Amino acid sequence: MTTHGLQPPPATAVLKVRTGVDEGWDDRLGGNAPATLRRRWITLAEGRIPGGARTFALPGTCGDEVALVGGVMTEPTGHVRFDPHRVLSGGSVADGVVPDGPHPWAGLPAERVFPGCLLMFPNYETAPAGPGAHDPRALHAYVAALLAWCRAEGLRSVSALFLRPDHPEFLDALAEAGFAVVPMVERCDMEVTWQDFDGYVASLPRKRRFAVRRELRDIAAADVTVTERTLRDEEPELIDLRAQLVTKYGGVPDARREAGSLRHLREHFGERNVLVVEARQRGRLLSFTLLVRDGDQWTVLMSGTDYTHPDASFTYFATMFYRPAELAPEYGIRSFAYGLGTLQAKRLRGCTVSSLSAAALLLD
Repeated sequence: MTTHGLQPPPATAVLKVRTGVDEGWDDRLGGNAPATLRRRWITLAEGRIPGGARTFALPGTCGDEVALVGGVMTEPTGHVRFDPHRVLSGGSVADGVVPDGPHPWAGLPAERVFPGCLLMFPNYETAPAGPGAHDPRALHAYVAALLAWCRAEGLRSVSALFLRPDHPEFLDALAEAGFAVVPMVERCDMEVTWQDFDGYVASLPRKRRFAVRRELRDIAAADVTVTERTLRDEEPELIDLRAQLVTKYGGVPDARREAGSLRHLREHFGERNVLVVEARQRGRLLSFTLLVRDGDQWTVLMSGTDYTHPDASFTYFATMFYRPAELAPEYGIRSFAYGLGTLQAKRLRGCTVSSLSAAALLLD
């Protein structure tokens, strides 16, 4: 690998740990970084990191050479995706997390793991930032400094969740330091390669093209219209459909929490950057998808469907895929982040699937 211009820190460099994520974080990421690794996405959901987000950075001659976000966990939380002990011991297999193993912490009691350091961005993607993010020498120095800091703090483990596959140098540095690196979950993304909706449909396999046209004809025959708008101050219809979704998957709906989340998104990203794509039949809301814009990427963040209405069939796909695909060129969107879950439905409609990894190391 070419590393011209980089000035890797010495192997004895000391890790710098800071509270929160500073204003200059995005400058270290580079222009092609996924939106959800940016500062405003981290601060949006940093409550998922126990104790709040910290920056773990390796200093170089001109600022941070390598940096990641994470926290220090003192005890398990039991969360199916964010608790490293549950994930790495096999406790989240039923939820599709590290479904096939291996589970490096299987059978270990929580007190063997905690307190521990967790490297994790809160939006299901984790990757190093900084000019040394792809430089093996800098990454090896970073891992060495991280382990030295953790041992000095008396921590019992180091783990990392949702590691992106496009940073193989970091995965290699972890493995060479003794980490067990295992497949964790799969995520979906879609690149916009078309100029109009016909181009999108043409990009799909032949059988899927016919299926898409048929689904859209069925929707139109049911007098369903699919449109888009910005997010309003109050959204009782969206909250009602969210309640149906939460109930369907065994959760307990919380209207106040959903309303707060919608208001927070509107305030955090700005009204113009939060788009609601909705399907209605004679005024009644049947389905919606919420898209958040960051630069030239749309992140598909939230959805809901009226499962009690027979004409809601296929409206989920229209709001989640078909109308956004039609709008993308007009809005200057170059990629969609579809995230985790429902892999087959996403793959059939043009998404590519990539595997995220988890890493674990017990400290003496």
